[in-house]
Amino acid sequence: MKFAQKLGAQGFTELRMALIGEYSASREKTNATALHLHSSITSDDSLEVIARKLNREKELALEQTCALFDYARLQKIIEVISKAPFIQITGLGGSALVGRDLSFKLMKIGYRVACEADTHVQATVSQALKKGDVQIAISYSGSKKEIVLCAEAARKQGATVIAITSLADSPLRRLAHFTLDTVSGETEWRSSSMSTRTAQNSVTDLLFVGLVQLNDVESLKMIQRSSELTQRLK
Repeated sequence: MKFAQKLGAQGFTELRMALIGEYSASREKTNATALHLHSSITSDDSLEVIARKLNREKELALEQTCALFDYARLQKIIEVISKAPFIQITGLGGSALVGRDLSFKLMKIGYRVACEADTHVQATVSQALKKGDVQIAISYSGSKKEIVLCAEAARKQGATVIAITSLADSPLRRLAHFTLDTVSGETEWRSSSMSTRTAQNSVTDLLFVGLVQLNDVESLKMIQRSSELTQRLK
């Protein structure tokens, strides 16, 4: 009691309430000055909190994307890709990284694939596609003019356009013969397309495994030969 009175409070209860109020005000001030780094992550978050938030963001992207899969349509898409004489993969930024990863996997099992980072080269390849060829266009927004231009050119040439994109209505979605939908919990402001790439990779990995399954014996032989060759480079 005497200690509380020395600090200007009438009693312990009043002192306790004053301390709680001071702590709350301090937290509000800290939160108000915290920098927004990525989605719900702020500059005040500890690394442990950041790890948990990132993991949950990616888990939600995977769960929601998998929940959208129409497996009959997915099987049809895999069959269309498997018969394509030539496959072009387009994408920008983080989507281009997803496309490059898919292109390496498809080449490993014998597919002829072009996945160029240069947008002028992407456009040039698009106009040379033929009926039966496939273009896999990866764009979460579905509105990047470079990707839309390539999809328009591919469709004009008679190629099949497969879009890996979000659920939102977009020029790419309207152009595509088939769509594979992805969901990302990222807000409009983000430092990098982390959960978007996670969702896109889940789709491209599923396509790859589905294609391996279609021609399992030969695919596994090529994967084994590839592994043996790369081992010799060590």
